[in-house]
Amino acid sequence: MNEKELKLIQEFVKNEYDKASLDYKTFDGDIDMTLTYLENKNNIVNQLKSLLPVVEVPKLKRDCAMEKEREQELIDKQRKEEQEKQEAEAKARLDKELESITKDSKELEKLYKIPIEYIEMVAKRQSRGLLLYGESSLGKSYRVKEVLKRLEVKEFSFISGHITPLKFYEKLFQAREGLVIFDDVNILDNLIILNMIKASLNENSQNVVEYHTTKKMNIPSSVVFNGQVIILLNDIPKRNEHLKAIESRVLKYHLQFTREEILKIIFEIAQKKEIEGTTILERIEIAKWIKDNTNRATQNLNIRLYLQAVDFYKYDKENWKELTSKQIQNDEWATLIIQGCSPEKWVEETGLSITTMDRIRRKMGLTRTYGVVKNG
Repeated sequence: MNEKELKLIQEFVKNEYDKASLDYKTFDGDIDMTLTYLENKNNIVNQLKSLLPVVEVPKLKRDCAMEKEREQELIDKQRKEEQEKQEAEAKARLDKELESITKDSKELEKLYKIPIEYIEMVAKRQSRGLLLYGESSLGKSYRVKEVLKRLEVKEFSFISGHITPLKFYEKLFQAREGLVIFDDVNILDNLIILNMIKASLNENSQNVVEYHTTKKMNIPSSVVFNGQVIILLNDIPKRNEHLKAIESRVLKYHLQFTREEILKIIFEIAQKKEIEGTTILERIEIAKWIKDNTNRATQNLNIRLYLQAVDFYKYDKENWKELTSKQIQNDEWATLIIQGCSPEKWVEETGLSITTMDRIRRKMGLTRTYGVVKNG
């Protein structure tokens, strides 16, 4: 017998005592929680026959039906109250989570403030271009699209993936009066493409871009480029003289975040990005799991990892954690440091110097204190 059924028994006893004009608190009968509701009800009825000076009048079928209906109403009422209580508790937990996330969102506005202003300058034609680079899945493409949508920019081309010099020239020709965004395109691997970018961004009025080929083209072999260029890259190669010439012609920003800042971005997405098949509470729970199951040694802590976890959750709600765990990539050397590897053991197991150990430690934002490092 459960608590709801116990309340029904108690109400029944009270009603019977009220009929006899007696105080039901004087009832000293036994209620056995190990028995069923009906067994207890029968026992109580037998006990009341000896305790109350009331002769029970045989009930009509209609009265019995009304009593059962009343009992069912009480059970339904209690179930509804319990459900409302659980929903209220869940809402309170969610409100608390959202309050924390809202505070973090204000901090996120500061994290993206400079790159967003740079993107706006290019979109408003107040700058010829922008070179925005940083690790993959930190929101570079998303921020550009967000700004363009907010500013209602219509004339732009978004190019991603491998591109040939000929195709690159065609894209510049098509966007000669507008904006072209190259998202993680192999432009830095090709000298012809680099020279076309430099020509398109000349500071004088002669921004003539030329492309000569033996292949037949449906467009002229030269074009005056009056548009803007945004280049999104995961990394910038060092000692590239041609790239330096481009950097001097455009705005440049290195997008990089700490582990704590990346987690704030993930929680912001969990709150704001509606994903079909998930609730906001589920998305926040997934974000919390990502936080608890990664550490400073995790190499791929980014937005993509979180979205993968959400996809796994939608696919298999029972095994999504195991599926996501297989995607988490932890650096072997950084893991040794987090586990509290001593300098002596470090040299023995890795064959690397203590100086290298300290360099990796500093990169993770850890002080030179040896011992187990907590997840953070």
